[in-house]
Formats: sequence, structure tokens, C-alpha cells
Amino acid sequence: MVLGSHNSWSFLKAKKWWVKPFAFMAKCQSVPIATQYYFYDVRCFDLRLNFDKKGNLFISHGGVRYDYTLEDLMNDLSFLNNRTDKCYLRLLYDVRTKKGYTDVGRQKFVEYCKMFEEKFPNLLFWCGRCVYNWNVEYKFKNTPSCEEKYSSVCPPYKIDDWFPYIYAKLKNKRIKKKGTKYEILLIDFVNIG
Repeated sequence: MVLGSHNSWSFLKAKKWWVKPFAFMAKCQSVPIATQYYFYDVRCFDLRLNFDKKGNLFISHGGVRYDYTLEDLMNDLSFLNNRTDKCYLRLLYDVRTKKGYTDVGRQKFVEYCKMFEEKFPNLLFWCGRCVYNWNVEYKFKNTPSCEEKYSSVCPPYKIDDWFPYIYAKLKNKRIKKKGTKYEILLIDFVNIG
């Protein structure tokens, strides 16, 4: 079983000041990528890409846009690509509405998927879907089986979906101990439990 971190880059700070008071609801990790790798044995990372109207890339989770540059992202992906242990990387186009689901965004997502595959050949990319409608926007050759055990997909949904940290505190130890029959287990807050 490969341990994966759901919304791996959500430890980052929100870019917009008015989102910061609510960013805890989108926060699913609290430690950087290298720490997830070295200290918590994470070997699957979950990257959410989005694009502004001009097609500029940003990292997001739902309505939270993170303060993070393309150069920062390339450094993280380079770090993962250069590890001796193979790492999986799930790529999602993080659009949540019909209005946000644009041709420009879809085209840019496909371009970045291709570029990442070429630039980081040691990473096992997979998924290539859009969060809004779960359409496959880019078909990767890797299709690992995955079990997702975090607050937004597991009951109870009401409180824990708004407070992923609480769900992790209550469930992670048991979830990690039980494991999964699938290749990958994705969880929130890999440093808890």
C-alpha cells in the first residue's frame, strides 16, 4: 500500500486576504512536500491545478488560491522526480462550477499535464480529471487503484467536511492501521495518527 496525501499542497498560505479566515476548511495538509516524503513516507501526492482568465497557472483547492509560484511547483516536482522511491502524482483540474470550466482552462491543463510528464519522467502521473464533472481531460498511462479516506468522502459529512483536521484527529490512526486493499490510500493530514 502506498500512502498518499489528499490535496498535498494545501499546507500553503491563501493568496487573497479575504479567504484567509476560511482557508482552514480547504486545508488538508499542514507540512511541506519534502516533510511529507521524508517523515511520513508519503509516496503519492495530489496536485490541484487551476488557471485564471489569461491562462496563468495557480494551485488551488476549491475556492482557495495558494500563494505559490510555478517556479516553486517545479522545484517540488523536481525534488519528487529525483527520489529513488517512485512517487505517484495525481493531477486534477480544480474547477468546481460550470462557469469556471472553460476551454482555455482545459487546454492549459492538458498542456501542463504533457509538460510535466515530459519534464519529470520518474513521476507516475495519474488521473487527469476535472473536479467539476469528473471528465477525463488528459489520459495518463498510469491508473492505480485508490481509496480515499478523508472527510469530504467519508461520513460524517456535515461537521468533518468543514473541519478536515477534526476528521483526521478522530480517524487517521485507525485508517492507517487498517490500510487498504487498493494500491493507494489518500488521507488528510498525513502527520496526524
